[in-house]
Amino acid sequence: MDPQAAWKNLLDAHQARDGKGLCESAAALLDWLDRGGFPPQTIPGLTMSDRWNRAVAVAGCLTALAEAKPWDI
Repeated sequence: MDPQAAWKNLLDAHQARDGKGLCESAAALLDWLDRGGFPPQTIPGLTMSDRWNRAVAVAGCLTALAEAKPWDI
């Protein structure tokens, strides 16, 4: 699993309003993080600790899953 690629896919799916892609990316990244995987760098150009990146990634994934529901998943 490449968490950086999953984060990029999540952001791309959000921009494209691709509910299915958004849910798939969010679920895969949450699963990775839940199993103790390292988080992606979530904010380009800003180096943050793993704890901060994990918090931003989890919040982003949960928000993505909530937002995707009204879209055509």
